[in-house]
Amino acid sequence: MANNLRHLSPEFSIDEAKEIAKKYYNLEEFLYQLPSERDQNFLFQQDDQSKFILKISNIDENSSVLDMQICAIKRFNSQLQTLPTLNGQMIITYENHFVRLVNYIPGIPLARFQPHSSKLLFNLGKVLGQLDQSLHKFQHSSMKRDLYWNMNNAEKIINTYKYLITDQNHYEIIEEILRQWKEFIIPCLGSLRIAVIHNDANDYNIIVRDEDTLYLIDFGDMCESYLVSEVAIACAYVMLDKDDPIDSACHVLCGYHQIYPLEKIEIDIVYYFIRMRLAMSVTISAHQKQLQPNNEYIVISEKPAWNLLEKLKNLDSNSVHHTFHSVSHTSN
Repeated sequence: MANNLRHLSPEFSIDEAKEIAKKYYNLEEFLYQLPSERDQNFLFQQDDQSKFILKISNIDENSSVLDMQICAIKRFNSQLQTLPTLNGQMIITYENHFVRLVNYIPGIPLARFQPHSSKLLFNLGKVLGQLDQSLHKFQHSSMKRDLYWNMNNAEKIINTYKYLITDQNHYEIIEEILRQWKEFIIPCLGSLRIAVIHNDANDYNIIVRDEDTLYLIDFGDMCESYLVSEVAIACAYVMLDKDDPIDSACHVLCGYHQIYPLEKIEIDIVYYFIRMRLAMSVTISAHQKQLQPNNEYIVISEKPAWNLLEKLKNLDSNSVHHTFHSVSHTSN
C-alpha cells in the first residue's frame, strides 16, 4: 500500500509555530496546541477575538492532496475556510512541511456535547448529505488516494494489524466481521456508488453550537471511496456509548437519506460498513499506540469502540437491516 500508516507527527515547538504565524500571517497571540492524529495544530487569536488554526502537515503529506481539501471546502461553501498568507499563498513550505491557516469554528465537539438528541443526529445526517450532494461529480487529481482509512483498504488493514489484538473474545469479533464482509460485501462492491467523500465524520470532527447548527471540520482523510462509507462512518461514532446504538444510527441515516437518498443496496449493506469501520478503528489503534504510546488522541475511541462491537455482536443483523430500511422510507 503506497500510503502506509504515518509513523510520527511533526514536532515543531510553540516558538517555531509562533514564528511561522507572525512571518506569514501576522498572527501574534498564541493560545494553545490542539490534538491531532498525524499533524500539528496551533490555535492563534487576533485582536478582534477571531481565531485561526495553523496546521503543519505530516512530512509525507502531498501538496496536491491539500489542494483537493481546499477545493472541496470551497465547493461545499461551509463556514470552514483556508486563509492565504500575507502574499496570497494558500499553502507554504516550512522545513519540508506544508503549512496552512484555517479559521477556527467555535463550538463543542460532538463527543463532548450532550444530549445527542434525535434532532441533533438527524441534522448531522443532513449536513453529511449536503456535503456529499455538493461533491457530486467532484474531480481532482489526488482523489484516488491509497489511504489507510479508506474503506477500500479495510480488509487489508485489518488483516495486517489484527494480530496485535490479544484478547481472544475481541479477536473473534474481528474475525466474524471479516467473514461477513467477505461473504456479503465483497460480491456486491462493484455495484456501489463511488464518490469523493469527507471520510472521517468522527465525533471530534463534528462541531456543535446547538442541535440545529453543526459544522464538519478536518478534511484530511478526503478520498474517493464508496459513497455509503460517509454515513456509515458517522453512524459508527454516534453509536458509541449509547444505550440504543441502532436508534442513534437511524436518526443519522434518516437525515442523510432525506437530503441525498441512499440506494437500496446501500441501505442493505450500511450495517456491515459500520461494523467494518469500527473494526478498522480498533486494529489501527492497536498499531498506532505502539508507535506513539503517549498520543492519547489516537486511541481516544478504542475502549468505547470495543464496548460497541461487543454489544453489536449480540444483535440480529436481519433485524437491523429491516430497521434501517424502515427509517429510510419514513424520511422520503
